[in-house]
Amino acid sequence: MNILLIDDEADVRKSLAHFLEKLGHTVTCAADGMEALREFHSREIQLVITDIRMPEIDGLELLRRIKVIEKSPVDVIVVTGHGDTTSAIKALKYGAFDYLQKPIDVRELAIVIERSAAYLALRNNYRLLKQEFQERVGIETQAARGEVERLREAYLEEVGLDGLGVFSEAMRHVVAQAEKYSTDREIPVLIEGESGTGKELIARYIHYFGGSSAVLPFVAINCGAISQELFEGELFGHDPGAYTGATTRGQMGKIEAANGGTLFLDEIGELPQGVQVKLLRVLEEKKIYRLGGIQEIPVDIRIISATNKDLEREVEEKRFRLDLFYRVNMGHIRIPPLRERREDIPPLAFRFAQRASRRRGQKFGGFTAAAEKFLLSFEWPGNVRQLKNAMERLVLMQVSDRADLNDLAFIRDGAAVRGKQAPEVSVPGDGDFQLPEGGLDIEAFNRKIISMALERHEGNRTRTANYLRVSRRVLEGRLKKL
Repeated sequence: MNILLIDDEADVRKSLAHFLEKLGHTVTCAADGMEALREFHSREIQLVITDIRMPEIDGLELLRRIKVIEKSPVDVIVVTGHGDTTSAIKALKYGAFDYLQKPIDVRELAIVIERSAAYLALRNNYRLLKQEFQERVGIETQAARGEVERLREAYLEEVGLDGLGVFSEAMRHVVAQAEKYSTDREIPVLIEGESGTGKELIARYIHYFGGSSAVLPFVAINCGAISQELFEGELFGHDPGAYTGATTRGQMGKIEAANGGTLFLDEIGELPQGVQVKLLRVLEEKKIYRLGGIQEIPVDIRIISATNKDLEREVEEKRFRLDLFYRVNMGHIRIPPLRERREDIPPLAFRFAQRASRRRGQKFGGFTAAAEKFLLSFEWPGNVRQLKNAMERLVLMQVSDRADLNDLAFIRDGAAVRGKQAPEVSVPGDGDFQLPEGGLDIEAFNRKIISMALERHEGNRTRTANYLRVSRRVLEGRLKKL
């Protein structure tokens, strides 16, 4: 052990140092407390043996500084005068490992040092075990977090929520609305948005938020994908032999299959008018009859609808029932198109490309600045669905792990061929537009533009907002100011 020996008597220091060195220890001597502190801080000391009575800083003060102030783990053995029990008690109170009385019995000293060495070995072993334990816990925790994330992604993929990305304030607002509506199954929710914006994702989020609906059914039906003749049977089911072509054993309909959970009516604007009446009755009475059946079947379903049409205009043109519109529109969410939340584009694109690469055992390194600038400037008429498909194709065709502008040329070329890229927007100031000499009232100018746009779209605020290239929420705010 490296021992610091402090005593103001040179003969005592010399004889004790000689004895300790014969036992195999390395000894550093100090004549007083100040010198001892300097030695203690300048080298690695494993044990301190100090007399109490010394000039300037006595042994008790030295002990207090080492154990109480600096909270050092180093053991300190205090040597007291014969019968000085008060000092001995004080030394133990300050944290002394042990105390010996003068004259020192070297055999007793050797035993105490041996105990201190054993205690030091235990402390070192404990420290190593603790460090190893913490490292193992860290490794296992990291592995557990990775497994939890993997299971979370698998669960999200299983319930159809793996494509949901919330990176913009607009989408945070959408998700916050979805979370509020998820708490009350009695409120039907209408989700509006262009094709590809993720209306079904938000519907699933409403259903699964909080985990309480993890085992309850989520049944989706595309109202525009089924012919009018078959739609009623698809929705309500049928009893055996109810109509020509009906199965002999009957069939459960989508409403009945969704009992206890959620029925998602995608593109509800395509719902046949004859079925609209019956759906309204289901919403009001909470019961159905299968086609050809006479038995009343109670149902407990949440209705979530989605549309890329302007349902208010559909009502005006008598293609959608007003009473059903009010019934399904108790809760309303509008998902803005990708061009209105461009901050979502880079993280979504990276996520889609990264997942596509991972499935192929590859690594995706991101986008160059030029590629990211192009992604942000593109209009994405197909919204998130188009972005996801583009990233799938990018990973399939890409040679390097970092996508450059040339790697994305197929997006621009495809848009040019289809003519889907949004046209340039006319900006006042081009051509023969001249600023008036006497000044321009910008608020009056804005009022005039918004008024003309509303008039052009017959007061429809959603289409007016799309025409002015702003979100409906921004338009509503400007209308309030104006």
